[in-house]
Amino acid sequence: MSDKKPPKWKAKVPEPETIVIYEDGQYRAELISYIEKGDRVKDIRVRGPARLARREAMKDGVDLFTTALTAGYDSALFEVRKRRKELESVKYKLEDFVDEEAEKRALEEAKKRKEANLKEMQAELNAKDVLAQMAARTGALNEKYKPVGPKWLKPGSMVSLPLIRGQPETAWLIHEKQDAATGKHRPWLFFNGATGLYYRQKDADAGYIQIGVPHAPQEYPMSVHVGSASLLSSAGKKLDFAVLLPELHKTGFLLKQPLEFMDKPASLAVLCDGLRNAPAAAEFCVRKFHSVLLPKLSARSTEFEDFELVDLLRDCVESLDGLILNSPACFAGCSIGVTLQIGTRVVLGSLGGVRCILLRPPEKFSTVGVSAKIAASRAAVAATAPWTTRCIAGGELNSFANDDERLRVESAGNQICDCSMGLSGRSASPAMLAKLPDERERLLAQVSRATGCFAALGLTIADLKAGAASIRSLYRRRSLVVHPDKVGAALRERAVGVFAKLEKAATTVQAMLEVDAQATELIFEIDAAHDSGKLGAEPSVAAKLLGVEEGSTSKVVKEAIKRKFHAPLGRLQSISVAYKDVERALKALEVAEQAVARGTQLWIPQEADESVLVTRALGCKDLKTPVPLLNSSFTAECIDLEPGTIAAVAMVADGAQAISESQIAKIIARHSPCRPRAAALRIALEGTQAALRPGDAAGVICGYFDYTSGFSASSESPAAKRAKVAKPDRVRVSHVLLRWAGLKGEDEFSRPGISPATRTQAEAEKALLELLEQLLAGEPKTLGARFKAEVLKQSECQSALTVPYADLGWMEPGGAEASLEIACFGMASGCVSDVIISSRGAHLMYRLG
Repeated sequence: MSDKKPPKWKAKVPEPETIVIYEDGQYRAELISYIEKGDRVKDIRVRGPARLARREAMKDGVDLFTTALTAGYDSALFEVRKRRKELESVKYKLEDFVDEEAEKRALEEAKKRKEANLKEMQAELNAKDVLAQMAARTGALNEKYKPVGPKWLKPGSMVSLPLIRGQPETAWLIHEKQDAATGKHRPWLFFNGATGLYYRQKDADAGYIQIGVPHAPQEYPMSVHVGSASLLSSAGKKLDFAVLLPELHKTGFLLKQPLEFMDKPASLAVLCDGLRNAPAAAEFCVRKFHSVLLPKLSARSTEFEDFELVDLLRDCVESLDGLILNSPACFAGCSIGVTLQIGTRVVLGSLGGVRCILLRPPEKFSTVGVSAKIAASRAAVAATAPWTTRCIAGGELNSFANDDERLRVESAGNQICDCSMGLSGRSASPAMLAKLPDERERLLAQVSRATGCFAALGLTIADLKAGAASIRSLYRRRSLVVHPDKVGAALRERAVGVFAKLEKAATTVQAMLEVDAQATELIFEIDAAHDSGKLGAEPSVAAKLLGVEEGSTSKVVKEAIKRKFHAPLGRLQSISVAYKDVERALKALEVAEQAVARGTQLWIPQEADESVLVTRALGCKDLKTPVPLLNSSFTAECIDLEPGTIAAVAMVADGAQAISESQIAKIIARHSPCRPRAAALRIALEGTQAALRPGDAAGVICGYFDYTSGFSASSESPAAKRAKVAKPDRVRVSHVLLRWAGLKGEDEFSRPGISPATRTQAEAEKALLELLEQLLAGEPKTLGARFKAEVLKQSECQSALTVPYADLGWMEPGGAEASLEIACFGMASGCVSDVIISSRGAHLMYRLG
């Protein structure tokens, strides 16, 4: 940033300000800017990167604040968001904090300027409004100013109210929130009825900060249907996990994180795909994600801008990654896909192998003012046209197939990426190389996967002791095998990179030996410990490398590292070709230090499961340090839904990567708009049948967002204010029930004469899916009769014997499990339901009336 002082704030809104917040074990700067939106002033926020130290976050805050003032009034905060992005790559050094006191003074001066600006603005407003002027003097409520949003209260005598210059003490109203830890209600928003200004209590201290006008929540006539499917791996492991919260407001209320200023409906769907044949990280994420997200949502009373919702999900994913990396499951990993819907906005995002796909039905052409023949032709075209698809994030975008990702990984890790081998944090082991029958393939694989110069040359400690002549001899023998002129055309491009890496490794080792042979042997020792894959997980391996006892204190470990390694390695840092190798060795020592200080052994993946096929993921600590091979950057986009439209989302885990977007679109169209579980099941089944790696687990989430409910193109009333379509008081349904082995408890309503089920849950769901699709393929007019025939033939519920309709009779609200009730009351008469799961088994339902 420039050393010049930023210009004076001239806009007719309060000057931006910054605070530092502490959450999920880290500090962040938050810049609060104020913008005019219609006849109101609202606040929007940009948060800096997560920092370990408060003073680092404070420095980010000064930087963002200066950028905001220099850029001037900007409702989209383009310059501030650009600077925030740049700050993500900034790593502060000790010398960066020499002017820390000056920065504090600058923030204090900014605070004083803002107070003066507010006083000037309020004086100008009061000069135009005699009632406001009188109210400000007397402390009385001004009828012109009424608080926006629900549940504003008069404060009790024990409530501590803000003491803010220019704000009458007797004109306050408060908004309370239940504390998640204690269960007690406490005020968090304050409205001054005399001046019309709103304030919020700061998180870090007892001060108050001005906010914009709160959001008046609206309920839109939209139906949301979300469903998931998860297929086990061939080994019987569940690696993909989903969390579906179709009514986010209810979830927030139950978890004491009310979302009273947020539009309805709101929903959340999260899909986590476990990596390394381990479910730990995926389970961790689905359990924690909503508990990380909800406090961030409930902490706002003003409306989120689109980019703020995107940033919010990014912050949640980043926080989750930090929590995993500090947990015992830090070496496990997962990909993640998220769909957050609030009102008419849907935020989609992904990280890793989970594809996040937005789908829309074909556009309906107007039939107004055209002949019946043309109208029929247009309707026929619309009925057969495919749904459009767009991959928002994930999948191949986060793999070696993306050239930008591949180049980033190769640059960071000095590796040559091979899609077939995947991404690994350590060099190829002798056991893995022995499985390759051809000598040239073994050498290509060894050099490609080598994390350092010693592994690339295949050196031993004896080779190092033999000196530079031995290194040159090894290099000549190996280079002849992989020289581009010695290989066929199919391997030539790969051989070029391998040969260059081999040549550089030989140059580096020789240069290090010439400067300090003992220090070179130390780096070899560090690299060998790292390539064992146990350095960060097993304290015994780390203690042996550092030359300390297991259980040594952090102080003892640091002294041992300084004594044994710092001086020798420092002598090699001046060698330009060896700089990266020395830097990686120093970071590996930090990993070893943490392992010894921790003192407990952690889970690590088997060698066969160690590599991953994605370039971004949560967890996988060994792939992020000492070398940042994996990226944790979450890609997201906010979609605005228009009235009278339908949109669908499909989140597809890596195990079903072989299924194409066009196939997904056909399945989504077949089950639109209210059978998401059936769509997810079919996508998972077809995806695994054509899988590139047979036997993988596969998870899928599908969602339909139908904004056509209660909407009429001719209606002149705002969509959010139209009456919701009334649900029936009771419904009459018939169903096919299939049970599976292992269901808890006896079913008192089971069909007489039916043997105990031996099928699995997956088999029951697949059977009902096939039945559903068979029924949909037939003549719609005969659907009821055909469904009744299947009930008599297959259902394991005694209702199949009910005459004359083979049904459950009339069902009223509260008369069945929630999953069944939602399905029954959510479908139209004469329609068949989604595949539904209850405590009794799997159901397929048909509404008679």
